[in-house]
Amino acid sequence: MLAEGAAAVEAFYRSLVRLYDDGTPRTRHITTNVTIEVDAEAGTATGAASYTVFQATDALPLQAIIVGRYRDTFRRIDGAWWFASRTMAADLSGDLSRHLLR
Repeated sequence: MLAEGAAAVEAFYRSLVRLYDDGTPRTRHITTNVTIEVDAEAGTATGAASYTVFQATDALPLQAIIVGRYRDTFRRIDGAWWFASRTMAADLSGDLSRHLLR
């Protein structure tokens, strides 16, 4: 596990991702092929999706920089659905030098 909880996840990403003068990483994350399977009786669900991250900077023309998969688990608490976990896998990567700090 790399991070648990909103504050820890935010701190993790802030330690890795380069931000530009406009305060953004100059990326767009596209999530596709989303599937969710619900076990209503148990109050749990699993999800899967593919992601593609595009980036464009002054020095990098618009291009896909990483492609991968999400595997999620959810649970229902007091009638509301919450993320329980997210596992990310990178399948293909391109030029990440202008996206990541390390």
